[in-house]
Amino acid sequence: MNGIYNLILSLADTLLPFSWAKPLFMKHALIAVLLITPMCSAMGVLVVSFKMAFFSDTISHSAFTGIALGIMFSINPYAAMILFGLAIAVGIVYTRRETNLSIDTIIGVFFCATVSFGIAIISYFKGLTRNLPSFLYGEILTVGKTELYWFFILFVTVFLFLYLYYNRLLYIGLNDKIAYTKGINVKRCDYMYSLVLALVITVSIKIIGILLVTGMIIVPAAAARNVSRNASTMFWSSILFGLVAGVSGLISSFYLDTSTGATIVLWASVIFFVTLVIKKYINAF
Repeated sequence: MNGIYNLILSLADTLLPFSWAKPLFMKHALIAVLLITPMCSAMGVLVVSFKMAFFSDTISHSAFTGIALGIMFSINPYAAMILFGLAIAVGIVYTRRETNLSIDTIIGVFFCATVSFGIAIISYFKGLTRNLPSFLYGEILTVGKTELYWFFILFVTVFLFLYLYYNRLLYIGLNDKIAYTKGINVKRCDYMYSLVLALVITVSIKIIGILLVTGMIIVPAAAARNVSRNASTMFWSSILFGLVAGVSGLISSFYLDTSTGATIVLWASVIFFVTLVIKKYINAF
């Protein structure tokens, strides 16, 4: 891994002779963007297709409580955040499968419960608030070599999962009963998809922040839907839009001295509105 890491840094020095790419922290940030944004955008295609935007928002805000619990019990807050997010994802899927309540009602209950629990912890332990800003807004410029290794492992895991299950998940999204008759294990796919999505969301908080990570999941995929006529085109367009927003946002934030996570999501939003105009123009003809 060290050899690959050193090769990538060497290539960056050769291919990116720009002032913004000279500092090591910016090279790390760029690699993180190139790994995280495609994962968010690819998973976002299914989120948009399944109308699960509120689900991703609930997982991201549950991270707030996970962080608070981690700080309170002197556990690594990132590890606590990820584990709590995974637990909430499992809880939502289990409750949906075991009750007759609608998915938006279940997600609403979990959202309210987790956020209120986190706020209660923070309000009780007053000293915890000083650790929260970096989680709320992201801290991509502090990403180190070890974190890049973990991002790479997650990147491979996510795209291997999508390679194996993407078509099955689309089938389930269209009609889970028909998918079941076709031999698809709907229950297993539900749990696996929710866990992978929760993992992507919680890990992405490191660079985008709790408040904005849902935007990076949803906005590129929504932009891709504006200009795509089938699932395959939407998938690859979403990844492209996510990468463009990620790199543009990183470079812009360097020169403007703005929050990187917010600038990335702003670029994604610009792409969305541009695709809206393109869609209207295409439909007019």
